[in-house]
Amino acid sequence: MIGRRLLLLMCLCPAAGAVTDLNLSAESGGRNAVLATPGAQVSYSIVGELSDTSSKGLAMVSFDLAFSGGSLTQCATPTSNPMKNFASPLGLNNPAGYGGTLVGGTLVQVGGAQNTINNVFAAKPTGSVLTDVAQNGSQIVLATGTLTAPTQCGTYTLTIDNVMANVIRAGETGNPFWAVDPAGVGDKLSLTVTVEAMFTDTATLSVANPGSAHFSLEAGIANANRPYWVLGTFSGTTPGLNLAGGTHLPLNPSLYLNFTITSPNTALLSNSLGFLNANGHAASTFTLPHVPAQAAGLVLDHAFVLLSPVNFASNAVEVTLVP
Repeated sequence: MIGRRLLLLMCLCPAAGAVTDLNLSAESGGRNAVLATPGAQVSYSIVGELSDTSSKGLAMVSFDLAFSGGSLTQCATPTSNPMKNFASPLGLNNPAGYGGTLVGGTLVQVGGAQNTINNVFAAKPTGSVLTDVAQNGSQIVLATGTLTAPTQCGTYTLTIDNVMANVIRAGETGNPFWAVDPAGVGDKLSLTVTVEAMFTDTATLSVANPGSAHFSLEAGIANANRPYWVLGTFSGTTPGLNLAGGTHLPLNPSLYLNFTITSPNTALLSNSLGFLNANGHAASTFTLPHVPAQAAGLVLDHAFVLLSPVNFASNAVEVTLVP
């Protein structure tokens, strides 16, 4: 088992105490937050950096990944240095691979270790040791993967847990082997994935110069060709309404909500009732009529539900009336 092998690597030389921390960050596009549509593929990276320069860099790293929005798939095996030297056959890793073992949707023991024991007897590991990996000031991508955004709107997180790491002890030359010390665990920044299905091209409309707000409905290919219904309110989104089957619509009751229910596909809210296309997409338009100047400040929220059955509601998009 990889746990025993890594323990062997750690025990080959006495530990001198935690000399540095390993900080980890789950990111997409360099950020800890990403916006996705239902069912979209989201690429992510786990970035690591040591907290100081008191060692000669990372020797071993292992961590678990869990996604609150569903099961993960195995991370990619590194194909370039320095992390290629942490993956078998150059390095040592989990028997299932550097990308971790999938256990109940969670990835366990992503990562691996360099050949700090200078193995020449067994078939692997066979790599030479690279120093200054993930050194402070030179963060490195430790692992990459792709997750699938949930089909329901909401906020989900990719979290890092059960971190283990070793660093090469300062002053080491690799003769006869590379002594290592356990690293502490520093920051573990999660990736927040916000799933939204409705978008607007404008957040304001002028009562003095009425115009239109164009809504894009993106329910994902899993909902292709389903009937949709765009609804609206001027009384806010909290607490919203619980529909049949437990679907939560983030719109409060109002006269406008009643109007959008009883009078779909009007000039005020065109294409409010129809069918998504083969990609789960549709478009609707709110056109502001001439209203009194006192209407400035009114906030209109719109969201859509899917029908047959009613088991999906989008996020709400806000349009504020301004002078």
